Amino acid sequence: MKYPTSLTVCASLLTIRLFHLYIIRSWYVPDEYWQSLEIAHYITFGFGYRTWEWIVGVRSYLSISWIVIVYKILKFFSLDTLQFLIWSPRFLQTLFSTFSDYCFVSWIQKHSKCLNVFWPVVCYMSSPFLAYCSTRTLVNTLETNMTTIALYYYPWSLRNKDVKFLWIVALVCVMRPTAIIVWLPLIAFDFFAHKRYTLNNLARYICIGLTSLMLSITLDTYFHGSFVVTQWNFLYYNIIKKVNAHYSVEHWYWYFVSGLPPVLGPIFFIFIYCFIKKIKHINLNDIDSKLIITVFWSLSVLSMIAHKEQRFLLPLFPMIFFITSQQISIVCNKFIKLGTFTVILNIIVLIYLGRYHQIGSTRVMPYLAKIPQNSTLLFLMPCHSTPLYSHLHLNISARILTCEPNLNGISNYTDEADIFFENPNKWLDESYSAQSNNNLPTHIVMFEVLSNTLHAFLTKGKYKNVLSMFHTDFPSTRIGRYINVFSCIEYPDQYNYFEGRFR
Repeated sequence: MKYPTSLTVCASLLTIRLFHLYIIRSWYVPDEYWQSLEIAHYITFGFGYRTWEWIVGVRSYLSISWIVIVYKILKFFSLDTLQFLIWSPRFLQTLFSTFSDYCFVSWIQKHSKCLNVFWPVVCYMSSPFLAYCSTRTLVNTLETNMTTIALYYYPWSLRNKDVKFLWIVALVCVMRPTAIIVWLPLIAFDFFAHKRYTLNNLARYICIGLTSLMLSITLDTYFHGSFVVTQWNFLYYNIIKKVNAHYSVEHWYWYFVSGLPPVLGPIFFIFIYCFIKKIKHINLNDIDSKLIITVFWSLSVLSMIAHKEQRFLLPLFPMIFFITSQQISIVCNKFIKLGTFTVILNIIVLIYLGRYHQIGSTRVMPYLAKIPQNSTLLFLMPCHSTPLYSHLHLNISARILTCEPNLNGISNYTDEADIFFENPNKWLDESYSAQSNNNLPTHIVMFEVLSNTLHAFLTKGKYKNVLSMFHTDFPSTRIGRYINVFSCIEYPDQYNYFEGRFR
């Protein structure tokens, strides 16, 4: 079968990802900003917010070094406008995702048993969860990109003895240590299939690993200000001290029931069919068998970790779509209307998630970025519910409710956010009493579910609701349908700008 030219494929993939970049304006998880843009802003401009992960040295600066470079260039040429700071990293992430998409297409064209990869590629590119994350500055997105590229360069044929994929794997593992879970089976398959247990090959493995590790240690020590091995700290705090359990704990079977099925959609049923079919005839020389073992192994090990999130499954997506590619092609070619309907439904889901669900967190920031320089901000929301300095670019006083885990082993520990929501008025009275020496903030940002609870405080402080921004159709106990901004000082220009109700 004659395939389109590389230029046509690249242009098509880039067009799709640029569409995703245009669509995705919503809030997903704090890490998109607080573990990337915020710390890069702090490094580049000298002010910002560092979460506890960067203070104790849990995260590797390798994962955000490219954002720091972008910000440094913008600063050097005096182009550090708010729009450039927000969108230039996302644009570069989109380009990198496009390159990994091209590697995925080339990989299944070259190695899969699928004769026509059109439908597998269309399903892969329209996968709502993958598209939802592909343009975000998440370390999980970067990890997925690098994993896809490494899978393309992986020596699937015995004739191919190249080890360039190991450099990519080593970098992704020092950047995010849990990546070793995914790559351990594939490295073992390569090691024994190509008989790399000679002295020269072992020396090559060790050299690649140590070089990547030393690069990370050097970079992390420089930015951290003292010697630090972030990979060890990552394992120590998350595995040994289990501080990640502070953010949520799920049952061991969560990934199999609630994690993978929703993000894969209809492809999940095809994957289960392919898994059952292949598990009966495992052949370690077969690519699908290797990938089936890798996916099952990864899901099993990740299930042992208390804290679970769907985004942790992103690096498995290229493998799952490779495994299901032949069956996707068969089903979609046989039921073209069903395949077309699925793609259209995927696009509708993506548009809703990208444009309407949890949209207030990002939409409120441009308005806050226009407040006077002498203003003070207080966010009375679940911690990290919005971006901060990376979306303000103002060196103003801003306070958020923190939710740091129990790093010091304090008995009956409760984080600040939980303390606040247990009794909001008491927290405010203690924080802004005469004894605290804290002046009342000029602006308070909160979900509307708190407005009635804090009515007395807001009235006493002479606050006015200057903005009400739609956030979500699915409010919860602490997260409301709208985000409200209150101001205790009337700035005529800002008041006219803020006033109104937005959806």
